[in-house]
Amino acid sequence: MRADLDRLMAERKLDALMVMGNSGGNSVMNYLTGGVHLEGAVIVKRRAGPVTLIHGGMERDSAATTGLALVDRDALYNRYELLRKHEGNQLAATVDMFSQIIEHQALAGRLGVYGKMDVGESYTLLNQLSDRLAGVELVGEYGQSLFDLARATKDDTELAELAEAGRLTCQVVGEVQAFIQSHRVRDEVVMQADGEPLTIGHVKAFIRRQLQAVGMNEDHGTIFAQGRDAGVPHNSGDLAMPLRLGRSIVFDIFPQLPSGYFHDMTRTWSLGYATDEVQQAWDQTKAIYDRVMTTLKVGEPCRSYQEMTLDFYEGLGHKTARTHPGTHEGYVHGLGHGIGLDVHEGPGFSHAAGNDTLVQPGHVVTIEPGLYYPDLPDGKGFGVRIEDAVAFNEAGELVWLTKYPYDLVVPMK
Repeated sequence: MRADLDRLMAERKLDALMVMGNSGGNSVMNYLTGGVHLEGAVIVKRRAGPVTLIHGGMERDSAATTGLALVDRDALYNRYELLRKHEGNQLAATVDMFSQIIEHQALAGRLGVYGKMDVGESYTLLNQLSDRLAGVELVGEYGQSLFDLARATKDDTELAELAEAGRLTCQVVGEVQAFIQSHRVRDEVVMQADGEPLTIGHVKAFIRRQLQAVGMNEDHGTIFAQGRDAGVPHNSGDLAMPLRLGRSIVFDIFPQLPSGYFHDMTRTWSLGYATDEVQQAWDQTKAIYDRVMTTLKVGEPCRSYQEMTLDFYEGLGHKTARTHPGTHEGYVHGLGHGIGLDVHEGPGFSHAAGNDTLVQPGHVVTIEPGLYYPDLPDGKGFGVRIEDAVAFNEAGELVWLTKYPYDLVVPMK
């Protein structure tokens, strides 16, 4: 949580932090600002001090909504004046600006740097800036940063946003199911009123319209993959493929609220009927999903639930990422992940070495077991996945954010 930043800074021996870059796709900046649109902003914070936002003058009204301490960048660090001073050298002007910010904000000692910028530009900028600074050590964290840890546990405001994201997403999924069911079937192909097949492209266009209608964004796309494509976990689906009866469809949707918070859920459908192979794989996946959900609780290692899932699938004879590293069939991925301002964030449910995270109050996670067999003979490849997002409230109670039926078979006319 945001309230943990000072403690985490102390644990990592950081005296201050600085967040850089535009707000677009910059989840660390959005975490501190509440998702306000900003261009070229800088956020600084000393340990035990306030969070200060250094913003452009044209964005002063948006900046004022953040509740942060504010500094008008254009008034104190005017870019045109800096470029004139450095004869048009953009790097020198930018290094000068950051040097002044660090001096004026009294940032000293170990200064953690975060945010999102072009890799090459940030490498060059930080190296030049480091050479110029006296009494300041720039620190970049690799792996699990203090912001990763802070963001992994959500406060009540964040939990409310994530619950709303779940409600709206489930509403859209229901509308998508009803849209598909409104069509007729001819020779096991779903048909439109004009006599042409209903394709995955048509379904995705409908999904986009419905998400827009409820005010959600689909910047990361949606997985709606059928048959063999459903057997490749992140295959987004062939837009030209007609919907057919008896083929598994993996529908994985992960839209975003304007505030930046995501939902992530998956349902596996088979229109009209399911083949024996798909039904069996789905039954097995639902069984381990239920087992995990009945045992998932605060204080337990996240990796233990992945190990439980591996044991289950291996006991049924499926390949897994543990028995056959790199396999493309069977159970090929981790059990789940955190969700918030990024679709994938901490905590992770991996069995990889080094994952010692315990389930904590405030965690919001997905649980998503699945089986994948893309390359079966006679074009019978398939995939199944079941995914819900759940939260642990302050009391450690499990709260479902995804509330939608699990039915595999979707009846058709």
